[in-house]
Amino acid sequence: MKKTLFLLLSVLTFNIANAQFKPIAEGPVFKEPEEGFAKILQMKNGTTMFLHISNKEGIDVRVYNATHQEIVTTTVQPSYGKLSHASIEAAFEINGDAVLMISEIDSRTPVLYRVIIDAKTGAIKDDKKIGELSHVSFFQGYALAFGNVPMPDFFVRKDPNSDNYAVVMFNSFESERSKRIEIISYGADNKETGRAFYASPEEKYKYLRYIDMAVIGSDKVCVLAYGYNTKNSGGKESELILANLDKGAKAVSFTELGFSKDLTVYWGIIRYSPITKSLIFVSLVKQDTGDKGYTPILSFVNPYEKKINRTNTIAPSERLNAFSKDGFTGLPQNLFINDDGTFTIVSEEITINTYRGTMGTSVASILGDMAVVNYSKTGEFVNDYIIRKAHSVSGSSLRPFYHSYRQGSAQVLAGGNQFKSFAYLDGKTKSYILFNDTERNNDKQEEGKLVTVSGVGESDGFYYPLTGANAVPKRDYVFGNPASKHDHNLGLFSISDYDRKNNIYVTLELSKESGKKGVKVVWLQP
Repeated sequence: MKKTLFLLLSVLTFNIANAQFKPIAEGPVFKEPEEGFAKILQMKNGTTMFLHISNKEGIDVRVYNATHQEIVTTTVQPSYGKLSHASIEAAFEINGDAVLMISEIDSRTPVLYRVIIDAKTGAIKDDKKIGELSHVSFFQGYALAFGNVPMPDFFVRKDPNSDNYAVVMFNSFESERSKRIEIISYGADNKETGRAFYASPEEKYKYLRYIDMAVIGSDKVCVLAYGYNTKNSGGKESELILANLDKGAKAVSFTELGFSKDLTVYWGIIRYSPITKSLIFVSLVKQDTGDKGYTPILSFVNPYEKKINRTNTIAPSERLNAFSKDGFTGLPQNLFINDDGTFTIVSEEITINTYRGTMGTSVASILGDMAVVNYSKTGEFVNDYIIRKAHSVSGSSLRPFYHSYRQGSAQVLAGGNQFKSFAYLDGKTKSYILFNDTERNNDKQEEGKLVTVSGVGESDGFYYPLTGANAVPKRDYVFGNPASKHDHNLGLFSISDYDRKNNIYVTLELSKESGKKGVKVVWLQP
């Protein structure tokens, strides 16, 4: 009996160790960056760039050639100097170069910088301020903190199918309501191709809530906004608004979509599907402002005919409720358009915990179970999976769709939190969810109380193939089973990049072997 059990365990260990993503190459080990922001870009010519945007030390650039050899390591100093309140709004490739869109608050004035880095030399090719919003006074800051006024902000989106991108400048304190949202489009040469204000007819709505945008090649930029009034500002009138900046247009077209007069839209994300030529819109709404939770809504918007074709509530199937006492309670966090035109909505349970003690008050976001729901091109339910996890992200209060807002930008590096949360990968033959977890949860994937990951020192990277009929996918180690219980291999999956054409996934691996710690860029084949 003992011999049989030993053989069985050996087989299981062998299967785990050899089921990993196939290693292709790895770069030299370097010191782990622990502050600022990080991003990996796979360029169209086969090179790879690792970018570390430090708050005080400039931008560290590492370039690897098409055979994965490190050819450049340099640090460049952008004109903006040191960063104090920065956010990386976007990081992407345009015309063979890396483009970073960095927002900062300079003397209470929000500004947007664009830094273009040569992918061959790592040098800065262009560096300029391309946007500036109104100065935020002390009293306006009070309105941001306690009133009903959203923060002035920049939003950046790149078309995933072309070298076109756009910037929305949201100037919430602009006195003229028709000048609160400005849309600027850019082409592959990083030059403006269009610029116009969103013009509300008769300045109908006092308040505007930016929702999201999509760039459709060089044809158009589509922005969704929610316009509304209050009892004290002209009544309760509200509407979901589609604002299009079309190619060659001098003004933004404005269309009230008739979403629902009875629903208040709080959050939302859109993605353009080139196969169905539709904007897929996932929103979180309330029928009454006093409602405790949000209702997720899936809609299809035709950006050419400027109308909603379909709207319905969405939720995972009942079978996913069997894995916790209260059932699955998560909300959508991201929407992914797959290569074949189908799409996937990933939902996640989030609990905000506040801790009060003698040293003050602290907060943490507990990222719990996930539901992965697959839909057909036209929005019919196909199948779903549940993935159990428990991550404690200290010092943060994550808002709905946090994962979508991070997509396409760079990951904040802070206290190990960057190794938490998840990544979705639409591979050539199957899709995957990846995240770091402790091996102590290996036997608790279907039932039992999970160990909450607070520190990540004893965690490893795992992946879950989204295939089969079982509600809970079987997981395996991304980097192979560690050699000993003291060795661990983490993946910084939130900065990764995937070349679907060549089926190459690039990430940053943090390994801890024999007490030595370091990071390296690794190339893997799913």
